[in-house]
Amino acid sequence: MHKQILIDDALSFMRIGILSEGTLHQVYIQDEEDVLSQNTVVQGQVQKVVKNLKAAFIDFGKDKNGLLHFSGVPETYLKHLQPGMRLPVQVQKENKGEKGDRLTAMVSIQGYYLVALPFETGIQISKKIKDKHIKAELKSWIEEVALEDVGFIVRTNAEKASKEELIDEAAFLLEKVTQFRKMKDAMQKGTTLIEMDSLYWQVIKEHVTPEDSVEIICNNDQILKDVEERQKVFLKNVEFTYKVYPYCENIFRLFSIEKDFMDILKRKIWLKNGGNIVVDYTEAMTVIDVNSAKAIEGKNSNVAVRKLNELAIEESLYQIMRRNLSGIIIIDLVDLKSKEDRIQLYEFAKKRFMALDGRRSKIYPLTELDLLQITRTKKYLPIHQKLKTAEGEYHFNYIFFEIEQKIKLTASETAMKQIYLYGHSELLTWIKTTERDRLIEETYGIKLHLIEKTSLSKRSYEIKYHLA
Repeated sequence: MHKQILIDDALSFMRIGILSEGTLHQVYIQDEEDVLSQNTVVQGQVQKVVKNLKAAFIDFGKDKNGLLHFSGVPETYLKHLQPGMRLPVQVQKENKGEKGDRLTAMVSIQGYYLVALPFETGIQISKKIKDKHIKAELKSWIEEVALEDVGFIVRTNAEKASKEELIDEAAFLLEKVTQFRKMKDAMQKGTTLIEMDSLYWQVIKEHVTPEDSVEIICNNDQILKDVEERQKVFLKNVEFTYKVYPYCENIFRLFSIEKDFMDILKRKIWLKNGGNIVVDYTEAMTVIDVNSAKAIEGKNSNVAVRKLNELAIEESLYQIMRRNLSGIIIIDLVDLKSKEDRIQLYEFAKKRFMALDGRRSKIYPLTELDLLQITRTKKYLPIHQKLKTAEGEYHFNYIFFEIEQKIKLTASETAMKQIYLYGHSELLTWIKTTERDRLIEETYGIKLHLIEKTSLSKRSYEIKYHLA
């Protein structure tokens, strides 16, 4: 399968788009203000042990303490767990708002084919590898280099890996385990013990299979070089091509997926037959409401309703993947006439979700109220949680992203060198405090003037351009 991985770097944040056969499947955002993320291992310190919860609260360098359940603590630490104790932890589930991150102390070190487990033993083979001969062969290869006190998980994509690739990666991960063990008990809280892979490399490892041909497109030559160097070591048998553009280019706009990105920030998405879906987030679940609008006017009702629901399911699938939604998701379909219609739509939904998102999504049969129920495992924060406050307003970082995109376009297509940005005092103060004004001047070769305008709301702005 041909896959394009678009990496659009900017001062505000990096966007990564995964295109399969020309269609945008997934979007990821790396905020420059993100300090820690999943897979990074840091030194934590126990603040409080709550036996009734069978958990402890851990200070690991973030604003909010993380929650560590006893089930995620190695025996060597569990028997001594008390306030003040230090232990290595890893973010298992990121949370925004009032909740702190969920942590584990059962540290894992991620590779492409393998996962090393410093606090476990034995070799576990992915259940998705069915061939007993292949499973035995993979296990024997790892046993040649494995240590007795380090466990390994062999991922599904190792099924077609060569012996050399697996042994090389196992040796690389064991070296990381050795470094980790030397540091883990000596460092202060908040110290990074194992640096996570960059988001773009995590995404590449997650989405690329040996059968794919992969095109990496980026506007940052340093990122491209890093990917190429890693690919030659870890994915040398996968066909990769590379293309770099100037930093001032908007890669999403260049490859016509900017509209798709903007759609994932909207509540209402129009379907090509005149219907629409409306996406609402609640504390407990995500609800997607299907509306007929003009989709069934003057048409055979049964056929039109079935087509509308199929289009809505298809678009909902893409919105779920692109927005990184997880947990319970309910799609409220347009009224169906019979049990047979419900069965047909369920089979349609199951087939589409299995084809594109089978590893993370589970589909349940339609209810009598025509509700399609989906559960999806959480791996990344939803896009709206990364870009918006709990009250639903965009973070200043996203507002600055909008400003930067307009300046990028001006810098690449015109000779304008003097840019006047009018905004609310809070927005301008944030820009100055984070030195975004200096960075944008140095990066795009312009002079940015910040001017307070009291009539504008906190997240509104105006831009004016001058040649000199």
